[in-house]
Amino acid sequence: MKIISLIISLILLITNGYAQEFETLINRDVNSTTSYLGYGGPLLGATQINKEFGLIIGGKGGVVINKKYSFGGIGFGMANEPQFTGNNLSGNTNVPLQMSFGAGGVFFEYVFNIENLIHFSIPLNIMAGGINIYDSKTEIEIESSAFFIIEPGINIDLNVSKHYIQSLYISYRQVLGSSLVNLDDKNISGLNIGLIFKFGYYKIRAETKTSNI
Repeated sequence: MKIISLIISLILLITNGYAQEFETLINRDVNSTTSYLGYGGPLLGATQINKEFGLIIGGKGGVVINKKYSFGGIGFGMANEPQFTGNNLSGNTNVPLQMSFGAGGVFFEYVFNIENLIHFSIPLNIMAGGINIYDSKTEIEIESSAFFIIEPGINIDLNVSKHYIQSLYISYRQVLGSSLVNLDDKNISGLNIGLIFKFGYYKIRAETKTSNI
């Protein structure tokens, strides 16, 4: 319940921030500017799933508006296939099993002091994912399920150069809506830690018209 409350609070905080920024952009005068940072790159990480170690490989890319608000796409898959003992759905409850896991979706992020050498950001990932469970010996699929993921976190970013930011991230993956016999939402949820390699550039555009709104 505490995790769900934290997720809801983060959603409301980020939504409110985006609404305020959008209103500012609409009412911006002729002498103002809007800044854009576009970036993209791979991500590498480690996670805990069903009390086992998982290696994550994926990518993340998006745009930062006015050096504060970021949004874009994110996706990942598990490079290894964690093993565990479970039910083969044929009467045997002590079968060696393994899993494959992946997800993709969108993220929203608030960035603090992006021009500082070291700065922070608070992302919220909203994704759809899927998991497949196989018999480790026969590689026959036992069961599979789709689900939703809400993943709040924090990034620690290092401005290496004008075109490259190295990011260390920590997040918590909250899975909702899975339907498996061997695993439930709690088993699939878990802590993540890893690196995001952000390659990008700044673009400043001067506004030439005053909004009539």
